[in-house]
Amino acid sequence: MNHFLKMGLFIVALAQLLCFPDKGWTEPIPVFVSIVPQKYFVERIGKEQVKVEVMVNPGESPATFNPNPKKMGLLSQAELYFSIGVPFETIWIDRIQSIHSNLQFVPLHDNENPAVDHDHDHAHGSSDPHIWTSPAKVKLLAKKIKEALARTKPSQEKYFEANLRAFHNDLDTLDRDIRKILARSDTHRFMVFHPAWSYFAEDYGLEQVSIETGGKEPGARSLQKIIEKGKKLGIKVIFVQKQFSLSVAEKIARMMGATVREMDPLAEDYLANMRRTATAISGASQ
Repeated sequence: MNHFLKMGLFIVALAQLLCFPDKGWTEPIPVFVSIVPQKYFVERIGKEQVKVEVMVNPGESPATFNPNPKKMGLLSQAELYFSIGVPFETIWIDRIQSIHSNLQFVPLHDNENPAVDHDHDHAHGSSDPHIWTSPAKVKLLAKKIKEALARTKPSQEKYFEANLRAFHNDLDTLDRDIRKILARSDTHRFMVFHPAWSYFAEDYGLEQVSIETGGKEPGARSLQKIIEKGKKLGIKVIFVQKQFSLSVAEKIARMMGATVREMDPLAEDYLANMRRTATAISGASQ
């Protein structure tokens, strides 16, 4: 039995070497990304050919993040940095570039991903940086990641291309699943504390109602308007992120007769998280 197992493993390894020459003989590309979902994207394309570090750890907010000395030290070992337009980058990308001049920066946010204005200031304008909440836009991000990895390690271009195709197929399946989930419900609007789901809402014909405006919690007058609007719209659930305070959302929920539920755009398990998001929104009126 052991003989056959060893022979099987040998055949698999040989097949990989024949299909993707040198794949098993090269050091992984050291990569840095800003947020956890990017780590998933890069690892889907690069697999064992990349070693990915994340600036903003789970539970931390990209709006208030400041890198510690350990993170700054690890950056000296990286070859690529994939930025995505989250708030801390506005200040820190220039600083990082000045310190680590050999680090190649690859912006995943540009004119191909026009921002959705949702009346919220993310410290660099009124645009929503959460482009990854759109599976369609993640396909564009993934292509840019593949191109950057292939430039860094040309010998693995076919391997990266094959991984990109597999990831695109999964994203197409995800898009179909989200549409099926949302089609089961009459809910077309949802209320959030922090307006992070503009691209998701735009892609799937939904209305995002935000409590936070201009990057700030509402004052007394705005609070009353939000409560009145929520009651009028029949909002039963307020979605919050764990990176933000729950107290205001819980207060509004009590006054509206609604409940508070977590919905995190920064979760690493991207495909499962997006399906959870669609399910949560579809059941928000129940």
